[in-house]
Amino acid sequence: MFGGAGLVDGSGKTAVVFGGFGFQEKQMAKHAALYDAHGFDVITSMGSIKDLTTPATAARRGAELAERVLAKGQPVVAHAISGSVWTMVYMLEALGQGWRDEHVRALAFDSCPPKSDIYAFGGFVAFRFGNPALKNIAAPFFQPYRALCGIDDAWEAENHARMFGAAAVIPRAAQLLFMHGRNDPVLDGAYVASFVADCRERALPGATIAECTFERSRHSMAVVEHPKDYKHMHVEQLLRKVPEWNMVGAGHMPTSAGRDYTLDVLEKAA
Repeated sequence: MFGGAGLVDGSGKTAVVFGGFGFQEKQMAKHAALYDAHGFDVITSMGSIKDLTTPATAARRGAELAERVLAKGQPVVAHAISGSVWTMVYMLEALGQGWRDEHVRALAFDSCPPKSDIYAFGGFVAFRFGNPALKNIAAPFFQPYRALCGIDDAWEAENHARMFGAAAVIPRAAQLLFMHGRNDPVLDGAYVASFVADCRERALPGATIAECTFERSRHSMAVVEHPKDYKHMHVEQLLRKVPEWNMVGAGHMPTSAGRDYTLDVLEKAA
């Protein structure tokens, strides 16, 4: 049973999947299949690293995706990987508060959110070349790149307001799932923890915020390196947490025999 097919009713619902840094069609297909297996209408979004890290471009692409989502008018799950989270955040903003609060039912954060500082970019270089020492060596070279893209103090403050606090665009009734490697060089652990904490603090009754930390997983590679556990988390800790999507009595998605992750779940009582 691929990805827990038969456990989740995805018919008449939209899944928006955002490809991460350097994604190709093969990688996108693996993540889209997580939703195809349940019958979701899948919209995929894939862009270059420059597209994902240029605020003006991410805002435009997010608004375009919002138009496609609004045209469908269906309940939504969105799945961001790596730096595509900024495009997802722009899409959520463009959907408008009333519509997204009613229709966006679940969000997946795979290997995100990263910070937008030079060390996140340096960390990506370290990941791509498999050499942790490259993170601090490469980081300073991204200062001019950030300026070229338009990542500055003003944008970082605006982005923080979109992601954190009372005015954030994260729908507080949605089910949230965070999945990442413990030693991901792209991520700042304290920053991710602060975002998860903010989401938990502001979650509405009935929402579940789950965080799965893989002990040994490379950046955005858990779906390949831990396929059984990844699919289990995706089904049991995200999609089935939406009550009307859950096929009650259909059994459960199994996990692997050798558990290589920790799971921290907060369920806000309804």
